[in-house]
Formats: sequence, C-alpha cells, structure tokens
Amino acid sequence: MPEAIIELDISTPWEPAPRPVVRRRRRWWGWGALVLAVAVSLLPASAAPRDLAPLYSIDSQVVSLQAAGGRFVVVRYRAGGGQPVIEAIDARLGTVLWQRTTEVNESFVTLTERIVLLRFDGVDEGGRHAGRLVALDAATGAPLWEQPRARFAGLAGGLVHTEDLAWPDEPRGFDPAYGGPEDPSVAQASLPHHERYIALDPETGAEAWRAEFPPGTVPSPFNSECPWVTQVSDLDAEGVLGVRDLATGAVTGTYRLDWSGPVARHQAGASGQEVVWRAGGTGTDIYDRASGRLLWQWPVAGRVVPAYDGPSPCLGDGYCVFGEDGIDVLDAATGAGLWRAEGYSSILGAVPGRLLLHRPPADESRPDDIAAFDARTGAVVWHQRDWRLTHGCDRRMDSAPGYFVWRLVSNTDAVIGRIDPGDGTVEVIGRAGDFYGSPVCAATAGRLACLAVGFLHVWALP
Repeated sequence: MPEAIIELDISTPWEPAPRPVVRRRRRWWGWGALVLAVAVSLLPASAAPRDLAPLYSIDSQVVSLQAAGGRFVVVRYRAGGGQPVIEAIDARLGTVLWQRTTEVNESFVTLTERIVLLRFDGVDEGGRHAGRLVALDAATGAPLWEQPRARFAGLAGGLVHTEDLAWPDEPRGFDPAYGGPEDPSVAQASLPHHERYIALDPETGAEAWRAEFPPGTVPSPFNSECPWVTQVSDLDAEGVLGVRDLATGAVTGTYRLDWSGPVARHQAGASGQEVVWRAGGTGTDIYDRASGRLLWQWPVAGRVVPAYDGPSPCLGDGYCVFGEDGIDVLDAATGAGLWRAEGYSSILGAVPGRLLLHRPPADESRPDDIAAFDARTGAVVWHQRDWRLTHGCDRRMDSAPGYFVWRLVSNTDAVIGRIDPGDGTVEVIGRAGDFYGSPVCAATAGRLACLAVGFLHVWALP
C-alpha cells in the first residue's frame, strides 16, 4: 500500500517558480544564530536540541515525489535538458537505485512497495483512446507487465484496479437531458455506456477478477483516498445496489433501495447507508441499505447548494456538508444539524472523538487555520494558527502519524514539522533554505522528504 501519492504532468518542460523579492545582504553569524534559535525554540520544552539540517538534498529540478517501501521515487529534469528521468532513491541512504528516461506522453501514476505504475496516453488512427498502463519493479526499475486500453482506477485488496476502455466508440461526458455543467446545483448524469473494471496482480499483471456494468448501471469504485479504493459498488435504475469484495470481486451484499430512476452518482454513506444523487436532481437522498427506506434528503426545502458539496460521511455516525462559509455536521439518522464550524472549508481527517478541519487564509502569506472539534458537541479542542499545511494526499502518513506542516523563519528559509492530531502541538523535524511555494512531503522508512520549488530535502523522522 502506498504511503504517499502525488501525480504531476511531466510533458511540459519544468520552469522554476518565481523567487520572492529578497534584499540581498551579508548573513552575519548573529543573524544565522537567531534563525536557529527560533527553530529550536519551536521544539517541545522537554526535547533536546536536534540537528535540523537535511541528511541529503537533490537540487536538480525535481517535479514529482512519491514514497513507499523504503524508497523515494522522483521525476526530475537533467541539468543538460532533454526528457525527464524517473529515479528511485534509497530513502535511508540517499543512493540512487535505478534511473529511467521517460518517453513522450508518459506519466508517473503511483508507487507501491512493489511497483512503479506508469501511464502512456495516446489515440489510434480513429481518434480513440489507445493508452496503456506499464508496471516497473520498484526495486530494480525492470518492466513487469503492461495492460493495454486501460485507465488506473485505484489500489485495494492488494490489487491494482483498472478501467478497461473496451467500448471506445461509445460517447462519454454529460447527458444534456439532465442539465449541464453550467448549473452546479444539478447532479449531472453521464451518457449511458458500458463499463468494465479489472483488478490485476501488482507483480505479474495477471487478472484477479473483473466486473462489467451495462448502460444505466452506475459503478462507484472511486470512494477512495489518494488512490486507495475503499469500496466497489454499483446501482441501477431499479434501485438494486450491489457491493463487491475488493480482493475477489465477489458480490458480498445486494440491497433494494426504495428508488427508481437514472442515477448520477452514489457512494457508501455512514452507518450502513447509501448516498444517492438523482440524475438531474438538485438534492441528495440518504437510504438505509438494509430496509431500502429513504431516511432523509438534503438540502432542506428552499435551499439551493452545489450538488456535490455533501452530505459526505465524515464521522462514523455523521455527515459533513461543505459551504462557502462553513461546514455543517449532520446526524446520520435524521439529517438534523448537530453543529457548525463557521468559516472552515475542508476536512483533514478524524481521530477518535474529534474532527480536524482546515481553513486556508485569505492572504497566502499567512499561516493556515487548523482546529480540532469535539465530534459530539462541536466544541473546539485545540486551535493551531502558526503553521501551513503541506500539499497533496501525502501530508498524513500511516507510518508517521500526524500532519506535515511548515513555517517560514526568514524570506526563504523554513522549518518543517509534524502536528499531533491529539493536542495540536508541533514537533519540528528539520529546516531548509529556499523553501517556499507549495511544498509536498512524503515519508517512508523513518525518513521525511519534502519537495519545494524543484529542491528535494530529506530528514530523519524523530
């Protein structure tokens, strides 16, 4: 299972972000000591001072970073130009394990402990999709297998999930009969088409299972978290919902919802429920799977909101609805409002009894606003306004619990830390120069790597 994911398009030549305007002056010893003192002062009082310098760095136009299995895999440009290279690095030692020059129309998709997955885009003479997926051995870079006519759908059950584009002549896109993208309050349905999903063994590419869905049946395999699929299910126009085992593809549950009609989208809800968006509808229906009964609808009568702003399951027994001016937490059984986080716009995650929310600042030069709320009452448990979150799905690691954050200590230098979701305290991990913009961090094997404006720095995790 991957520990960090970010995918960037490498077909466009890399250009460094504009550097901030910095008044150049001589760095006296006293100024440097002050910066170091600021960084050290951020450590817990009981902690002994640590060496905050990176263990090693890469400064050759790095544009992408992923981490898993004790390896960092990066995409970077060579100093002399030409096609970018994919490079695997031993996370602990910093040594290059293998390197591969990329091809035109090639993208780095994802990394697991065993494979590097690449996507090759292309069309045939008739203008139909002719792309493919290629897996490399993460340890050596050697090719393992290739899947033609495929798109990556996610990782789950120890398998690589793909969409087989077996009907290239069938139109995709929105069905104009149910509204268009110009009205965000309407749940836009796709044109009816066949879909086939194939799960592959990551090392051999052998087919583990497949599932096919006729036009009018809407699969929902993308209930995922960057890119770990948590459920594969399908819902047809008669209200029949099927749920599949991620490892075998077998149908493990069939439910009949008190519903009929075209489906725009659906996903697993909280506490044995299913969330359904009716094609062309302006609301969301929440059903009990076991009885099929419609429990409640969102939004309440007379209120118009973007179709996919919620409700989304955000607690074991609750939902979150996202708005421009705050997040509402709803009861799963009735849809009644439990509490509201005014001004917050996104969820970091949940820990037992708490919901972690995030509010970016109006001024990008200011730190983020991060807070933990009591899941039952909405009371603020802790509040952190001194740090900025790193970007991407990789800001939280199962192998390094917490959220990676950073803050400037000069015009260009920054310290990097990890915020404890339990109490909001920040443990400083490292410090680096020329660190600004929108950094991405990833961790594996006791090492933290952060990528900012083409520079990659690596520290030991405490």
